[in-house]
Amino acid sequence: MDIIVGTSFYIGIPSSTKKSAYDCVALALDLGIHHFFTTVQMPEASISDHLDEFRAVAKLTRGTNARIMADVHPIVFQRVGGTVENLTPLQELGITDLRLDAGFSEEETLTLYHSACRLGMQIVLNASALTASTLQRFHDLGLPLQDMVACHNYYPRIESGMSTAFMAQQAALLHRFGITVIAFVASQYHHRYVTYEGLPTLEVHRSLEPHRAARELLSRGWADHVYIGDQTENAEELSQLAEVRQSPHLILRIHLNRQARDPERKIVLGRVHEHLPQSFELTCRARGDRQRPTLEQITPAPELLPRPRGTVAVDNVLYQRYAGELHITKVDLSADPRTNVVGRVIPEDQRLIDAIGPKTRFAFEAVGGSKE
Repeated sequence: MDIIVGTSFYIGIPSSTKKSAYDCVALALDLGIHHFFTTVQMPEASISDHLDEFRAVAKLTRGTNARIMADVHPIVFQRVGGTVENLTPLQELGITDLRLDAGFSEEETLTLYHSACRLGMQIVLNASALTASTLQRFHDLGLPLQDMVACHNYYPRIESGMSTAFMAQQAALLHRFGITVIAFVASQYHHRYVTYEGLPTLEVHRSLEPHRAARELLSRGWADHVYIGDQTENAEELSQLAEVRQSPHLILRIHLNRQARDPERKIVLGRVHEHLPQSFELTCRARGDRQRPTLEQITPAPELLPRPRGTVAVDNVLYQRYAGELHITKVDLSADPRTNVVGRVIPEDQRLIDAIGPKTRFAFEAVGGSKE
């Protein structure tokens, strides 16, 4: 499955961006992002007062294979027309995908699915609200769940975001039924009304750069596609998110040990590592380049250092055939003369160590000053 990344725009809803929704969408398109989320149901803004503006944004996306997913509630039909049997008014606005937030019965959802199929539209379920019993009911009604997409909520109020445990639980449930999962991450530059505190699915991602949050969601298997929940005009974070499609590996930020030497640093930095096919109790272990000629240069470190959780280390020549193997400690370990400490994962990223398992791909990014 190809990874899809997207961003959001909002019509008639205040945002901290200086650019209009139209200009934000134009920027995203220029950067290769063609999937967009919006809402047409918020009580604070009536879409019926901004139909021309909405149509202008939608027109901008025509001919680009772009898709616009809109959050909908039964009240939307009162505002723009249409029924569960007739989605033409929504399609004419430029909406391609309808995310059913709440208010629709299972039977209405099935009707909406067939109505959407006739128009080449897509129905998107609410990934945050689905239960095993609801999914079984959908299955019994004949809804083809293996062809369905479900999109999580985002949470504007700080401290109200979803827990990682529930996220993992929902991902396992939805994937068991063959459903594709979308989640949101928050812009770190621009936020939206009401609270202006970001629109992530997970609370732990509220203050995290979009591409880093997306990499965690994808690497852990919690989401298949990722959208920025906020409307943003920041080209850098949009570009970084777009890059995730081709390189979705985890990136762990590390403080380098001042005594780490070039041979060890070259092994750690500037490449994407892959964990061995097994899982280990005490460390994460990457596939090593044990035959590289530089391995003979990995001599024992001048100073023995303890290895607390998050330590990034490379085995030296005293470990013989293991020389050059990289590992990250999952627990506190004592110093070992056969292993050279290169650095340590920063505290904010240490929870990502638990996301590294068999064949997980990951890389390191040196940040800040080197540490003793």
